[in-house]
Amino acid sequence: MASYNIPIIIQKLDNETEIWEDYYSTHSEINKTSGKEYFNASSNISSSIFDFKLRFCEKVEDIIFNTEIYRIIYKNRTFNIIDADRYKENDNNITLKGKINVNKN
Repeated sequence: MASYNIPIIIQKLDNETEIWEDYYSTHSEINKTSGKEYFNASSNISSSIFDFKLRFCEKVEDIIFNTEIYRIIYKNRTFNIIDADRYKENDNNITLKGKINVNKN
């Protein structure tokens, strides 16, 4: 059984005001799945992808087809949701893939 013990906040972009607003506060199981570093002009940029596994509910169902208007806040860092996986239409959980880019000057 998954241990959903790490707090996260899912935010949604308000199309009218173009402001991110807290949409859903929950707990998840988190795993870093990949990371890479690359150079762009004079900057060193690192990119990491994390899996956020959480309990499936009505509040997160809309994210599956609208990932671009949602994002995850975890430890005061912002993750763009790049995929939502509800494996075999599982009613118990969903995995959101979040990507973070960090500019290291």
